Amino acid sequence: MKVWQILGILVIVSLVGVLFFLYRLTAYVAKPAYHTVDDTARFMKDQGFWRDYDAMKKEEWRISSYDGYILHATYLPAAEPGDQYVIISHGYTSNRMGSLKYMHLFHELGYNCLIYDNRSHGDNRRGVCTMGKRESSDLLALIRYVYQRFGDDIYLGLHGESMGAALQIMALRETPRLQFIVNDCGFARLMDVITHNAGKILHLPRWICYPASLASLCYFGFSYTELNPLDALKENRIPICFIHGAKDDFIPCSHSEQMHAATQGYSELHLFPEAEHALSIDSDEKRYAQIVREFLKKIKETTK
Repeated sequence: MKVWQILGILVIVSLVGVLFFLYRLTAYVAKPAYHTVDDTARFMKDQGFWRDYDAMKKEEWRISSYDGYILHATYLPAAEPGDQYVIISHGYTSNRMGSLKYMHLFHELGYNCLIYDNRSHGDNRRGVCTMGKRESSDLLALIRYVYQRFGDDIYLGLHGESMGAALQIMALRETPRLQFIVNDCGFARLMDVITHNAGKILHLPRWICYPASLASLCYFGFSYTELNPLDALKENRIPICFIHGAKDDFIPCSHSEQMHAATQGYSELHLFPEAEHALSIDSDEKRYAQIVREFLKKIKETTK
C-alpha cells in the first residue's frame, strides 16, 4: 500500500472519529436521560410538594401541537370557577410532575392550572429536545388551545423553570396574548450556558462548543448560537417577574439580570441568596409565594 493511500485512510478514520465524537457530544444535550413521571412524583412527595394533589380535581389532556406532535398535559381547575389561568413549563429532563411545587401556589390564588410535558419529556413520545426551538412553538399551541377552549376574555399567564423559563421567553417573538410571566432561572443565551458548563461538567475546552453547535444543527436541527431568549425581549411589553438563585452555577443569575435589563415592559428581579439551580422555591417557599402574589396583585391593579 502506498504512503498516500495510508494517509488517506488515516484522514478518513480521523474524520469519522471526529464526527462520531461530535454526535455523542451533541446528543448529550439533545437526547438527555429523562426522569419518568412516576420518579418525579415520588420526588415531589419526598420534598413535600405533593400535598393534596391526589384529592384535587383534574383532567388528563392530549393536545396536538403545531406539527401534530402530541403533548401530555394535566388540567387542574380552580376550587372556585374563575377566569384566571396559568400554563406552567417545567425544566430540562423533568416533566409536568416537577411543576407541582409551583402549581399549588397558583391554585391557592384561584388560578386554573395547566401543567404539561415538554417535547420528548415525561409521557410524550421520545425524540429530540431542541432546548426551546420547537418547544416554544409547542407552548404557543397550548396558549391557543386554552383560549379556544375557555374563551378569548380569560386572564392568562405563564410560569416557567429553567428551560421552561427560556422557551416561554422565546415564544414572545410571536407576541402571544398574555397578562404576565413568572420566569424562574431561565437562560438568556444557550451558548453561554453550554460554554460555561463544558469544562465544569464534561471537562472539555470551551472552543469545542462552537463546532458542536454546528454539528447539533446538522444532526438535530438546532444550533446553540440561535437560541437567544434575550433577543425576544427587545419589543416585549408583557410584565415579567424574574426569579433566580444567587448560588446557581448551572445557569448563573447574570442571565436573569440581563433579561431584566433588556425587556421593554415592566419587570422585577428577585434573587434568592442561598438557592442553587431551580431551587429558589425550595430554599424559601414563603418568600417565593409572597413575591409571586405581590407581583400578580400589582399587575392586576395596573391593568384595571
